[in-house]
Amino acid sequence: MDNVGIYPLQSGNENLGWEKPWTTNFAIHAGFWNRLNVDLELYYKRTSDMLMEVPAPYATTGYGYYWDNVGVMVNAGAEINVNATLIATQDINWSVNSNVSYNHNEIVELYNGVTEYERSNTNTKLVVGRPLGEFYINRYAGVNPANGDALWYDKNGELTTELRDEDKVLVGKSYHAPWQGGFGTALSWKGLALSAQFSWVADRWMINNDRYFDESNGRFASYNQSSRLLDRWKKPGDLTDIPRHGEYTEFDSRLLEDASFLRLKNVMLSYSLPAAMLKKTRVFSGIRVYAQAQNLLTFTKFSGLDPEGTSNIYAAQYPMSRQFTFGLDLTF
Repeated sequence: MDNVGIYPLQSGNENLGWEKPWTTNFAIHAGFWNRLNVDLELYYKRTSDMLMEVPAPYATTGYGYYWDNVGVMVNAGAEINVNATLIATQDINWSVNSNVSYNHNEIVELYNGVTEYERSNTNTKLVVGRPLGEFYINRYAGVNPANGDALWYDKNGELTTELRDEDKVLVGKSYHAPWQGGFGTALSWKGLALSAQFSWVADRWMINNDRYFDESNGRFASYNQSSRLLDRWKKPGDLTDIPRHGEYTEFDSRLLEDASFLRLKNVMLSYSLPAAMLKKTRVFSGIRVYAQAQNLLTFTKFSGLDPEGTSNIYAAQYPMSRQFTFGLDLTF
């Protein structure tokens, strides 16, 4: 027990300070006929002295990095919200809503004059003039139908059978989605009411790490394997994107998937007893029964369990739970 002690996990920096944001917003609201409302907002945000892990030599610091206030980033975009009442009568009410936002992100400055920096174990690269979270990866080119070998593109776009770090390129796809929004509706007839709300994200990408194990093609033979491997190359002339057995799956663009989605976030059906019936009880001023569901449906091309991931790499992530609620509201 003489060697028991504590040590810091990272190098300290007593000069750390707050990030410095500078934001400009322009917004406009328009209403028409007491039925339609439109809100438009434009924004520009420049953040300097950003907190960032700066690489450092182990020989001088004892750590591979330290935190510092460096870098500049710009976010600029627009958001529009539309709400409309389509029907408004004594018995029937129907309204709809929608919102769309677009964000353009760009790295303006990194640290110490550095203009690009590959983030280890993420397959992303920080590059001045490019967006945050852009994937930097080898491009998979498919399978040679003659022998079943895996093929890649080199940095010049030529076919090769070698997987090399120097052939990685920025592929113009990022984990941070530039487009997102939602839409919904609310409809009521007398005491019966139905509402639904959807959310969506477009042009968002994630690496499906699960496929590295599930489609290993022999590397992880003790793991359960995907049925997709039944379509791998077996004989000369086979046309497939899965190479022969023994050609292992690598961390390349074949694992990079479109994680855009449309999700039914919330739907509710309720019924409120009429006032005439409540009056007879002489106890209740309101009685409402309802049923509600969350995350009921998801439409996506992503092959993992949930496209709404928490990082650029999806790895055995527990999906958002589907929830059902039934209730009774009593008002005295």
